[in-house]
Amino acid sequence: MTSPPLHLDTETFRKLLQLQGPSLGLWRAAEIAVLRQQKYDRPILDLGCGDGLVTSMVLPQVEIGIDPNESALIQAESRKIYDRLIPLPLEKANIPDASISTIISNSVLEHIPELDIILQTVARILKPGGKLILTTPTEAFSQWLTLPIKPYSNWRNRQLEHLNLWSVETWTEQLEKVGLKVEIVQPILNRELVSIWDSLELLQQIWIAKKRVFGVIWRRIPLSTIDKMAEWFSQLDLSTSTTGGGRLIVARKIDINL
Repeated sequence: MTSPPLHLDTETFRKLLQLQGPSLGLWRAAEIAVLRQQKYDRPILDLGCGDGLVTSMVLPQVEIGIDPNESALIQAESRKIYDRLIPLPLEKANIPDASISTIISNSVLEHIPELDIILQTVARILKPGGKLILTTPTEAFSQWLTLPIKPYSNWRNRQLEHLNLWSVETWTEQLEKVGLKVEIVQPILNRELVSIWDSLELLQQIWIAKKRVFGVIWRRIPLSTIDKMAEWFSQLDLSTSTTGGGRLIVARKIDINL
């Protein structure tokens, strides 16, 4: 299977590099690029919206953002894209049945312990024919890190609080259980880019005198250099024809009346 090239524009890459640094900026760039390719019918709910940064680079306006992290929602509020923000888990947010046309969820579901409850709630609040659009790391993620050994990947996944690194088959099975049919699966980030991402992440974990060394250096890089880096990054193909370190999944709620 050959995937079409996936790129992110220089200006968005520049913003990501400035706000999040090179590692998280690279991963988020792939997610933003692939999410921008999708169609979003309203009303839209952002599940696990966090600070709203990624969604603000995909959509100009969202009806509902949900996240139990109240401090993150303060930042989300400042982005002025959400009509309403709810500081609760989805299953406790009292969203009416069949009231949402699109649910977007970016790198959230892999962290949730009781994911079956969330998927049931997603299916309940989606309108018939409504879509869940999600991104998540994959089952290949652990094998493509800087050190290809199980103790290292276990340590990194504990750090990142990864609980559900599922295969396409598992996602399909779990979504079908609640009445959602997978329509699109698009892999992102090849093995080389995942390894580069992980190496950059490790550099950011070096502390000296209670300061992250990489962060101190990064903040001193001239804007002109970041501009050049953003231009170079924008030429990267963020797609992959293999499994991918991450993937986009689009699943539609089955309309039983059809």
